[in-house]
Amino acid sequence: MGAILNLRVLSQIFSLPMFQKIVRENDTVLFENQTTKYFNASSYSTNLDIIKSLYKTLQKQYRCEYVYKNNLVQKLIKEHSLKTTLILNELKISASKADLVMLNGAVRIFEIKTELDDFTKLSKQLADYQKFADEVSIVTDEKSAEKLKVEYADTNIGIIVLDTKNNLQTIKEVSNNTALFEFDTIFKILRKQEYLDLVTDNFGDVPDVPNTLIFKACYQLLSSIDIIDFQKQVLNKLKERKLQNPDLLKSSNTPKELKHICNSLDFNENEYHKLYNFLATERVCTNRI
Repeated sequence: MGAILNLRVLSQIFSLPMFQKIVRENDTVLFENQTTKYFNASSYSTNLDIIKSLYKTLQKQYRCEYVYKNNLVQKLIKEHSLKTTLILNELKISASKADLVMLNGAVRIFEIKTELDDFTKLSKQLADYQKFADEVSIVTDEKSAEKLKVEYADTNIGIIVLDTKNNLQTIKEVSNNTALFEFDTIFKILRKQEYLDLVTDNFGDVPDVPNTLIFKACYQLLSSIDIIDFQKQVLNKLKERKLQNPDLLKSSNTPKELKHICNSLDFNENEYHKLYNFLATERVCTNRI
């Protein structure tokens, strides 16, 4: 039980708040404390060595959500051009938050359910995502996948397995669910400036109404557009939330273990160089043999 508890604590190193602290606040204290207390940091020369070894340990012994997300992001950025594809993390859709949303010619949502997860909310989450996404897939472990394959046999939901070698394999093909699109859900994904832009694009001007009524006026105007066309326009609008540095994300200088973190935090060039400096930093360990 102690070993699992240690791994749970160490898995939190691969989190957005941790790397926000390290890169944006220049604060490495928590990272150093956790890796010293719960991991044999003294065996490694640099922070990069520690991260690589820790990630390998998690892949073998404690496949938390980060391991799934990172494997998936690595695969997606290898297969797709980041000039035409955007991967969003934790996008709020209706009452749910989608783990990963890939936007290119279509909206593809990947809901991750690890062997450590509870599946009770899954059907509600999938129903929410189908109101917006062209395709929705579950990414899970081999054992859970067998049950889900039966449960979702007659649906459009795809099933992808992260096997014991940490390779992703599709065991049930996804199919299109445009028939399930819902205007209210799609509209509410947009930020204010985004829906104002869409109103201007479609109707030439933003309604001349008091600020308190602008949401309602835009909502009514955009609801008159064909839902398939509207979803496509929203997809293209969301894609404008571009990555600052797709080349550095893809670069071999950015370790494969941190691809998901770098994509989600969308580092600028200066921040990437701060990250590289942190990774190259040697750990001063008095007890190193």
